[in-house]
Amino acid sequence: MPNNYLTKIALDRAERQWERRKCAVLVNIFFTSKGVREVSNAQLRLLNISEGGLMATSRRLDIPDHFYVSIGAAQYIIGCAIVNREDGRINARFIKEQPTVFIDVLASLTDPFALLEEIRPVLYGLEGHA
Repeated sequence: MPNNYLTKIALDRAERQWERRKCAVLVNIFFTSKGVREVSNAQLRLLNISEGGLMATSRRLDIPDHFYVSIGAAQYIIGCAIVNREDGRINARFIKEQPTVFIDVLASLTDPFALLEEIRPVLYGLEGHA
């Protein structure tokens, strides 16, 4: 039984509904630590992504079960809940389904650092979202 409503939302959608696309891009994430008294950040290296979730690796081993992906200069934030950790990989579900055009653009990026600084939302299919 999940101990947090975010995990329950993610597990309620545990069946695979979308095609996973390979990608090789870095994203910033942030999460609370020490209860909610501190905000920590880290980077994830995305290995694949879909409208419903992602698979990634990180050098940080203390990433909690719930975190936020920050796209650009915190222009677009995606809530995530980890559903599995295995062999240094993190599998996470998005709390809310992401636009297909955005996921397709992420999968097509060749610059791994493209999402770490300010973005132009219209180029990423995020017009009206970010």
